[in-house]
Amino acid sequence: MRSGPTALIPEGIICRRRRGAVPALFILCAIVLGLAPAAGAAVHNGPPPGLPGPPPGAGAGFPAPPAASTVPLAGAPGPPATIPARVSGPALLSGTARVHQLQFSVAIACRTSGRVSVSAGAIRPGILARGRYTCRNRRASAQLRLRPADARKLASLGPTLASATLAEADGGARPSLTLQTGAQSPAYWSDGGLQCSLLGSYQPYLVAPNFRVTPPAVIDVRPWVAWYTPSGGWRWLGTVGVNASQWYRWTATPSGVAQWITPAGASNPWTWAPIAVHPGGDTYAVGVFEVVYWYAKPRYTWKYALSSAAQTGLTAYCQFS
Repeated sequence: MRSGPTALIPEGIICRRRRGAVPALFILCAIVLGLAPAAGAAVHNGPPPGLPGPPPGAGAGFPAPPAASTVPLAGAPGPPATIPARVSGPALLSGTARVHQLQFSVAIACRTSGRVSVSAGAIRPGILARGRYTCRNRRASAQLRLRPADARKLASLGPTLASATLAEADGGARPSLTLQTGAQSPAYWSDGGLQCSLLGSYQPYLVAPNFRVTPPAVIDVRPWVAWYTPSGGWRWLGTVGVNASQWYRWTATPSGVAQWITPAGASNPWTWAPIAVHPGGDTYAVGVFEVVYWYAKPRYTWKYALSSAAQTGLTAYCQFS
């Protein structure tokens, strides 16, 4: 495993550890600049060309709202899991597409040439853009175009959840995607994250952020680990398998999640471990958490969680060789 902070800390991330925090990943960070260069044209063994974007089904599939008399209970820790060594079908190389003068591109890990379409219900119903892509060296870049009215709506909304449908002769996929104008920085939770090697060189350990909100609210949280390989692009592992994760219901307060406070007053957050990674795959992994805040009107968000490289530094993701 190599996860040195010099190579992987994104430019513009300023971090410091919070004294006395439990676990060691409780940190404060300021995200100043973006992370990802444009996608390359060929498979290579360097870092991903971009972060994974939103998790599968982002913004949908919420649990039922809590009844007024419901007392939320802490969810059990995440079960043992293994990141698959082999995957099939197309995937995204970067989960963010930036629109410039109506044009944008979707970076794809492919097996064969195919078709892509993009939709975003917040902009309008139906397909916003569609096109074809040519696969070379397991890489493709689909060049797409928005209608002027759609581009104006996107600019007014800011970063917007979208869905990309990828279709190839031997399979397809429907990954989530972020559409945006400009170069907005990715959003991170201020604590929690993926410990790259706490349990061993190929066993990352996911820790939930200690969600703090005012006023207190019931929250539903769905955890994910996104993993990247040069040949497969970004894929998603949840607590119940590939592309599937469970919602956990807790109570967030101004001081953190109520169910995680021990009798001594310490915080004992939700964790997911062990998560096994196959050696030799040049694999990168990052934690992602979705949250629904149950106020009078439910509020949804998702963010990445920064990783800790063997507790020696903070990184955008873990790297496993």
